[in-house]
Amino acid sequence: MNESRQRWLVLLGSLSLSALLLGGVAGGWAVWRSVHAQLQDPEFLKGQLERVDPQAGDANSQAPPALIRVSVAQRKKIQPQRSIIGRLVEVRKVTVASEVTGKIIDLPVDRGTPVTAGKTVLARVDDVWCRLAAERSEAQVASAKAQRASAQAQLAYQRAELRRETRLSETNVVTDSELESRQASVQDLEAKAAEAEAALAQAEAALAEETERMSRSVILAPFDGTVVQKQAELGGYLSPGDPIVDIVSRGPVDAQLMVPESIVNLIELEQVLPIRIDPLAEDVRGTVVSVTPYGPGASRTFPVLVRLDDQGGRIKVGMSVTASIATDAEREALVVGRDAVLVRPDGSTVWVTVPAAKEPAAKGEDVQVQPVPVTITARMPTEYAVEPETEAGRRLLGDGTSVVIEGAERLTPGQSVRIVTLAED
Repeated sequence: MNESRQRWLVLLGSLSLSALLLGGVAGGWAVWRSVHAQLQDPEFLKGQLERVDPQAGDANSQAPPALIRVSVAQRKKIQPQRSIIGRLVEVRKVTVASEVTGKIIDLPVDRGTPVTAGKTVLARVDDVWCRLAAERSEAQVASAKAQRASAQAQLAYQRAELRRETRLSETNVVTDSELESRQASVQDLEAKAAEAEAALAQAEAALAEETERMSRSVILAPFDGTVVQKQAELGGYLSPGDPIVDIVSRGPVDAQLMVPESIVNLIELEQVLPIRIDPLAEDVRGTVVSVTPYGPGASRTFPVLVRLDDQGGRIKVGMSVTASIATDAEREALVVGRDAVLVRPDGSTVWVTVPAAKEPAAKGEDVQVQPVPVTITARMPTEYAVEPETEAGRRLLGDGTSVVIEGAERLTPGQSVRIVTLAED
């Protein structure tokens, strides 16, 4: 009996026994007839034999090598860093409020409107009452000026008379009592002139106040920025202190970081930090402008502000950022991309191509792979510093070794693979 017939009989017996156990004697007979019919089909037999022994199929049906993407491990100087997640906040934000009483007769801005300091009109308030008050103040100023002029004229006349009578008193033409009476009149008029001067100053101050109040009925942007919230509507009635719009500054923005207590003392004012703008996948640099010496509640974190250029308006308030803070001195280490390290609860692994060669594996090349257990000695934003845990691992993984960065999840030791893409592609 040849090998193929033996396999056929084994398969036949297995199927028959299964049928008898599942359906009993009577039911098994029906199943037996169905199975017997299938066993007459050559294609069915071929498929079943391949299930029992895959080698029994077509020799040319061997699965192709798995596809992987690789990069190159490098030994270089690194500076261990810790990533801190934060968000962009405005440098300045104010709520512009009314300083006068009146109805809003113009509100030309809306959310998103850009504004320029001292030029953009945010709102106009009806200034009719201010104008009436200013007109009353102008009349009071005119009256005070007239009273002052009258008092000054009388004072000038009395002073001239006092000088004349003083000369005459030397020749006894004017008595001492007459001279004293004249002096009293001069003093009285000096007091009245002073009162008139004070009244004029008060009236002018009132006019200036009303004029200033009238000018404040036109509300201008306090700085360059953007309207982010409108809190009043056209036709609404305002009192002093009522909010009109919220404005945030345009230009530089701040990255707000909540830094853990363990590393907050590593940060200093004016220190330059690398910042990644997560939505844009862009790296920029910013300057530390504030380190708050107290943390909120029991968070054990401290607010830090890092000033950034707005990159031509492309980075916006609310975007998420990741800051990199150096936690140790610069040193040399073996570095691989973060995607090359499979981090699991039982340990970390880097898959390498073998046999090891001086030159990295090439695109389209078929190679084998082996896992290397590693210890992560430092974490950077896009790279890990690693150290092989065994002597065999140190022979496999070193400077210039090709490491798998994509497709490693389903690999087995010694498996044949094909490099389809290099990291730099």
